[in-house]
Amino acid sequence: MNRWVHLTGYSLLIFSSQVLWITFSPITTDVAQDMNTSVGNVGTLAALFPIIYIIVALPAGRWLDSHFKIALTFGALTIGIGALARLADPTSYSWQLGIQVVMSIGQPFIINAIPAYASRYFPEKNRSMAISISSVAIFLGVIFAMLFSPFLYANGGITLVLTIFAIPSVLSTIWVLYTLARKKTYTVTIKNEVTPRLSVLLRDKFLWILSGLLAMGLGVFDALSTWVEPIFEQYGIAGTTSGPLMALMILSGIIGSIFMPSLVAKKDTRRTFIIMAVVLNALTFSAIIIWQWVPWIAFWLIADGFFLLAGFPIIMDWTEKQFKASQQGTAIGFVMLTSHAGGIILIYLVKILLSPPSLALGLLVFISILGMLLAIQLPKRQEPATEVPRKY
Repeated sequence: MNRWVHLTGYSLLIFSSQVLWITFSPITTDVAQDMNTSVGNVGTLAALFPIIYIIVALPAGRWLDSHFKIALTFGALTIGIGALARLADPTSYSWQLGIQVVMSIGQPFIINAIPAYASRYFPEKNRSMAISISSVAIFLGVIFAMLFSPFLYANGGITLVLTIFAIPSVLSTIWVLYTLARKKTYTVTIKNEVTPRLSVLLRDKFLWILSGLLAMGLGVFDALSTWVEPIFEQYGIAGTTSGPLMALMILSGIIGSIFMPSLVAKKDTRRTFIIMAVVLNALTFSAIIIWQWVPWIAFWLIADGFFLLAGFPIIMDWTEKQFKASQQGTAIGFVMLTSHAGGIILIYLVKILLSPPSLALGLLVFISILGMLLAIQLPKRQEPATEVPRKY
């Protein structure tokens, strides 16, 4: 079977993991009534994913480096079995909480595997595109859950939501397990590599720079996604407008994530692109502070989303290029750990500065400026993969 067909199964698994994460977020109030619990408790069902990701990210990465197929199999099974298990008692909060914990543990094994999957199943010339497709699945999963969870709930309650969301989860699990059992890796030398000690990897300056940049980028996006409604409402923009504005930003980011990573990799201009992304991010929030006309905000969010969200697969791709296969899972685990930690920190910092809204947006401008200072320290060109820490 064609490697792109197998990638479709893996991308569907990534998509499903995000759908299962966001399931309850758009219907929190209704689900709280169904489960006879508080809105805060239902919010915890989604909050578990980034919190547990921070705990599991590095162990998952190490396991992916040393036993890739076993680790990814574990991640896939948590998604497929977890999605089915949620149907056993849809209105029991304690049951749903337990299943969310299991699926939260499995998610890092799936997301951390993105560059490692590309390096194992694709030749060099196709890896950037494979990573782009896998990364786009993350954003598509979030949008799908945000759009269809309320619609499905309105037409069949929580049971219908969980049933429909279980379908791609189970299908992708079976698909990925088949791939892992039958498909030989493209890079046959991977099994002969020795997984280096974590301390060796953590001495690499490049890894820390990438981690900081992704923490700032995704942290800004997470904070804006969380507080966009109260920020814009203070500017007199209705809550019904905030959601579509964020959707436009995400859709623009999906387009950028599909087309830009391969182009940037071909021209070896990753550093330039990342610098442009953080500069545009600072300009976007500065422009919104200056003028709150909805078409003006939409223009800047569309432009910002195209570059900011495309930075995720570009950083994933650069990690695949810079680190050997025996390091990739751990490297991505560390990068994702810091990005989730950055997101959580920024969400709470913005919460403190919500009023007036210019303070919250000003913080995002400040974070973007820090990102510029960090981005200029990146190497101008790709360096060959090495087990030895780089100094530049």
